[in-house]
Amino acid sequence: MRKRHGGVLGIAQPLHTLHLYGAAGVASFGWALSRLLAFPCDRLLPLWFFGALLVYNLDRLKHDPADALNTPERLRQHGRLRAVSIALVVISALLLVALPVLADDPLLLLLTAAAALVSLSYSFQLFGFRCKDLPAIKTLFAPTIVLGAYLLPSWIRGALPLDAHFASAAAWSLCLLMFNMVLCDLRDIVGDRAVGTKSIPVLLGEKSTRRLLLVLLGLQFILALANGWVLLGCLSVIYLAALLLAIRTRQREGFYEWFVEGILFLPAVTEAWKHFAG
Repeated sequence: MRKRHGGVLGIAQPLHTLHLYGAAGVASFGWALSRLLAFPCDRLLPLWFFGALLVYNLDRLKHDPADALNTPERLRQHGRLRAVSIALVVISALLLVALPVLADDPLLLLLTAAAALVSLSYSFQLFGFRCKDLPAIKTLFAPTIVLGAYLLPSWIRGALPLDAHFASAAAWSLCLLMFNMVLCDLRDIVGDRAVGTKSIPVLLGEKSTRRLLLVLLGLQFILALANGWVLLGCLSVIYLAALLLAIRTRQREGFYEWFVEGILFLPAVTEAWKHFAG
């Protein structure tokens, strides 16, 4: 039994170490949002996936002393897969250029390049500083950039009207993405404090951060109901509440890599359920 369990873990480990699982979650979230807001995503879907692969693998290739305290197992596994991670960075970068070019879409190429540049400023000093080092920005950065990647291209093209439904859907998405990020930064609070990274959990402290997570849980539920997304709102409440109950005790890294990242799949799960049930 132990050998079989280890074999399963050995196969699954690279999926989150190389952020393949997380990138799939980012893409699936965008796909579900495109269905909820009725905008086309055929050209955007692969860009969301490969963009997430590029940014996260580059971040993991950049040495961060907090990782040794926050995610030592992932750091160790990534060391073994470093060559594969570099290959994914190269492949993702090439595809992020090639896909808009092949689609003869210069606007999408420009937006993709701008998004990649801004995203890389999280880990690298492209503008004289790293966004990761700015107070609170460490937590706010990823949810904001991801939400922009979902909505801005279609809004610029006029496929998404800037109305109350757009605003409430964007706010709901931000609540869910922020819940994911705040929960991960709460896990990383010890390492971030040690190296001086001022994430929102570091600034607020653990008790106030848990209150913030409850607020985000409640807001996403209210916003989901306001948009008529009853199934999605209920599923999200149950899933997020279960995560909050689980972190009352210390959890392994795998809990965050699989279950907390699993938040990103919730909208796609409900959309798939509606499709097959209807």
